[in-house]
Amino acid sequence: MIDRGAVSAALQVMIARATGRPCGLGKLPVVDGKPSTVPYTVLYPLGGQVGGAPLADASEDAVLVYQLTSVGGRADQVEWMADRGRRAVLERTASGARRYLIDVPGVDVWGRELDADDGIDTGAFPEGVVTSSQRYRFSATSNT
Repeated sequence: MIDRGAVSAALQVMIARATGRPCGLGKLPVVDGKPSTVPYTVLYPLGGQVGGAPLADASEDAVLVYQLTSVGGRADQVEWMADRGRRAVLERTASGARRYLIDVPGVDVWGRELDADDGIDTGAFPEGVVTSSQRYRFSATSNT
């Protein structure tokens, strides 16, 4: 089986490294024991399908959906953070390889696509908090 927790943890690490800003897993990120200052991202596992290996193949497959929410103090700051998040997930090198790898032992995360982009929301939180959310679909196959 492909353990979703391992994929979530690896994706969280990759996003934090690629964006250069903290990324929480389902909650506000904490830096040095304190809540992170803006901007930052929060990664939410949303579900997906995990299947056992088919009869003729020993590899298992999964399609996992995540929401990446960028949080900032201003609309331009949130757009900047959301752009960095999209690059982290989707950007490729000149050779076509993924620029930022999702390193999960025994799992090849081979497919990534933007499922939805909800744009900027300035009204859901107290004044001075702006968010932007995107949903991504990841396809993975076990390689062990």
